[in-house]
Order: sequence, then C-alpha cells, then structure tokens
Amino acid sequence: MAMNWDNADPGSPGQPGGRLGTKDDVQKFLNLLQETSATVKAEAQAGGCWDRVEKEMKFQKYESMPGYEAGLPMVLRRYCGLWGRGT
Repeated sequence: MAMNWDNADPGSPGQPGGRLGTKDDVQKFLNLLQETSATVKAEAQAGGCWDRVEKEMKFQKYESMPGYEAGLPMVLRRYCGLWGRGT
C-alpha cells in the first residue's frame, strides 16, 4: 500500500470486466480480512468455530466485492483454523 502505484500489475487477474485493481480495492480487501479475523477470533473464543461461524457469519458491507460469496467460506475456515486452536 505504501508503494507509489495506481493500478495492480496488468499481468494479474484484475477485476471483473478487465478493470485493473486499484489501491482502494486492495484496502477494501485488507479491511475485510482484518474485520473477519477479529470477528472470528471472538467467535472462536466463545466456541463458535466451526459450524456456527461457517454457516452463519456474513459481512454485508463487503458483499459487493468481486469473489466475496465464493471466497468467504475459505476465509472463515482459515481463521477458525487459526483462532480455534486457542492461539
């Protein structure tokens, strides 16, 4: 994020419609990961991993992000794996 760039590498998959990713796209994705991590950590400490988190947890403000619906289950599972071990 700190580097001087405007668009993602043209060799990367980019966004729907061939649009190159922007710093804003990267920041939104980072925000999603940070919020998901913190929320899953709290749920894991309360015994919510795996079933409750994977079946019920959603983040409405990120639903319009490309790949959100397909990618969220993997993100939730990975954070349950991290925080569900008592770390």
